[in-house]
Amino acid sequence: MSVIQYDFGALDALTSDLNRNFARLEQLSGQLRTQVNALASHWQSVQGAQAYQEAQAHWDRVFDESRGRLNNLSNAVSKASSTMGNTDMRVGRTFAV
Repeated sequence: MSVIQYDFGALDALTSDLNRNFARLEQLSGQLRTQVNALASHWQSVQGAQAYQEAQAHWDRVFDESRGRLNNLSNAVSKASSTMGNTDMRVGRTFAV
């Protein structure tokens, strides 16, 4: 029989890292959008502007999907850690004297 060990600290750190890194990506995306919008006001080509708007719409969709997936992953890791901790405590109580 093998020993089951959980590293709750590492799971909590993973959840925090996922949230922190995605927040940083959102910040960088906002900065990039601000810079591109400043450039877009000087766009001379209608086709270029339309191509950019289509590319930006695609990026926004991909980014939103990624945000949802990372949020789901973060929530799943947090929930799994909580579930494992609660289960471990319940099992421990069954052996309490």
